[in-house]
Amino acid sequence: MNFATMKRKVKGFSTKTTLIASGLLLLGSLAQAHPTGNMITMGEHVLWSYIHPINDVNHYACVMIWEKGAEPKVFIQSEHPASGFMLFGKEEEIYIIERKFLQASDEFQVRILKSTIDTEPTVIWDWLRDDFRIGEGGFFMLSDNELVFGKYPEIVILGKGEKPARYFDFNDSIRRIRAVENNHILLLGDKACYLVKQDGSILTEWNELIDPNVMDAPLNRNQLFDVDYYNGNLLLAYWGKRSFDLIQPNGKRQTILQQSEPLVPHWVAIWKKDLLLFSSRFIFDGSSPKPHLTLWTGQNDQHLIWNR
Repeated sequence: MNFATMKRKVKGFSTKTTLIASGLLLLGSLAQAHPTGNMITMGEHVLWSYIHPINDVNHYACVMIWEKGAEPKVFIQSEHPASGFMLFGKEEEIYIIERKFLQASDEFQVRILKSTIDTEPTVIWDWLRDDFRIGEGGFFMLSDNELVFGKYPEIVILGKGEKPARYFDFNDSIRRIRAVENNHILLLGDKACYLVKQDGSILTEWNELIDPNVMDAPLNRNQLFDVDYYNGNLLLAYWGKRSFDLIQPNGKRQTILQQSEPLVPHWVAIWKKDLLLFSSRFIFDGSSPKPHLTLWTGQNDQHLIWNR
């Protein structure tokens, strides 16, 4: 049986706890029950993190997978309530940070797993205390023994068994990082975005990305949530405007999908010539969010991939 079409559990000891307010959204700055994570593409597949089952108040995280012509399926399932997954893809390898909350000791723990589309995940870093919300602001692996992650307002490097250190100095406060083409890094600040080299030197920057005139942002958070970059194009999930925007190489910015309440954009991925736009239905009444994933292949060609 193909690994990608199976429902599997990532093995580990269980702990009883309840859904915690820091199940999180907005890169750790917002307390709201929501799956931690991101969305990535791997060849013909798309993977993202969410909750399974969606209405489970205990917040058991999962990674979902989808390919064209099929239905989204569970790729892996956490055995831990109040959990989350963060993803990074490098060539054919998938790196997965799994996070759980231990209520008894009031602490987060993370471990790192490595997989491919067709192989079982293996643990390469076992559980360790997480005081930095590792991966929540984006991450990438330099090797199996070294990772770089965003921890507002800095970019941090962590070696296996070592203490975290600053990866490089940067003038702006950074909310999120993402590894992109040509071994470059995309940095999302409060109002700007930067394409940089591994040493932090700027290749391209996009300024004034936030509209100060927005008056009705969800939870009064007028900010960008996620970004992706490919071949000169910058794709934005603009939480504050409930929109997905694309900035082309010539600097032209357009809203490619405008959503309305209760939908809120949070994840994006550029997939070859297509765009993946992920939002959730938020009622903000304590109920679980509901996923809404759109494949955008052109102005008049949009396909709803996952909607609950």
